Amino acid sequence: MRVERLGVTVLSAPLGATDTVAMSFGKLTDRRMCVVEVEADGAVGIGESWINYPAWAPRERLGTLCDGVASLLVGMEVSDPREIHGELTRQLLPLGRQWGALGPIWQSLSGVDMALWDLHGKLHGQSVAALLGGDGGRGHVPAYGSGVGPTRVAELCERAMQAGLPAVKTKVGFGAERDAAILGEARSTLGEKRRLFADANQAWNLAEAKAMCELLERHDVEWLEEPLTHDDLDELEELGADTTIPLATGENVYGITEFERYVESPAIHLIQPDLAKCGGITMGAAVAEHAGRCGTGVAPHCYGGAIGIVASLHVGAAFPSVRWIELDVRDNPLRTDVLTTPLRLDDGELAVPNGPGLGIELADTVIQHYEQYVEERTRRDL
Repeated sequence: MRVERLGVTVLSAPLGATDTVAMSFGKLTDRRMCVVEVEADGAVGIGESWINYPAWAPRERLGTLCDGVASLLVGMEVSDPREIHGELTRQLLPLGRQWGALGPIWQSLSGVDMALWDLHGKLHGQSVAALLGGDGGRGHVPAYGSGVGPTRVAELCERAMQAGLPAVKTKVGFGAERDAAILGEARSTLGEKRRLFADANQAWNLAEAKAMCELLERHDVEWLEEPLTHDDLDELEELGADTTIPLATGENVYGITEFERYVESPAIHLIQPDLAKCGGITMGAAVAEHAGRCGTGVAPHCYGGAIGIVASLHVGAAFPSVRWIELDVRDNPLRTDVLTTPLRLDDGELAVPNGPGLGIELADTVIQHYEQYVEERTRRDL
């Protein structure tokens, strides 16, 4: 069986002025999901490629997938997603290095790889979790609420608690005074029993991070994500030696060699591959497997649409090193409305779909409502 078609659909759900998501480095003004389809032998697998930033990412992704990846992918034999992943990275990463843009290459491959695993499971009547881990492992993975702050802190903490989530991650990196207010409001709303994490989105230099850790400690923050600009491992290790707060990172790490460096570092307590960015299920599984050998926890980064979350759940089902799944508590129709059977949260844990492949179907009428760009490449028109 060989790949017959690659399809790419970009979905966009604009946010109102009060719903805009602020990060330490910029704002997210619409929710996006790049859906990748791979077809073979009458079956279609689906995946997701991360396109949150920059504003022109959807157009770049269409170009990379349909003009760059499709000419290699269409016609490939589909028996082993890992083999296709290896061949595509072998041919495309040198181009990415010359381009100076490895991120878009990895992000494009992520969507293709997810779709190939979904297709592989559908063709063989097995879930992705089962393909990765024998019997498919656990049926639920613990979740924490994210997307809290810098605005609507109390409201979003309340929403997380009402959903039964045992922990909340709040955004910081907006200046010491505002960060103190965010953390104070979050801790006051959550009380002492619920757990609090923080994400700086690479906002600080080393000296600033050391100073801010004192504030985080006072609010019982259990781990700190991406504290340092450039995410430099040497500086993270220096910071780790200076604070009692465990450090987490990984959403902007690319390549298994780099992931292994972070996983093996004593400074990194949680590694956070984003399966829609880092290379898909193949890379996520490799990171989770290595992290398990090293005793490092895994908490996949998920800040896109529903497909990436489900892919992360299947990796979490197969590998016990996965301790958390991220669940954004802000409104996002590309997470909540696009599946025929919505994600299910049971006692603070996300249920792993157990059908063939990823075990999900997209709702066509909803997809058409949010559709922005569509393009296909097949053997006939290449």
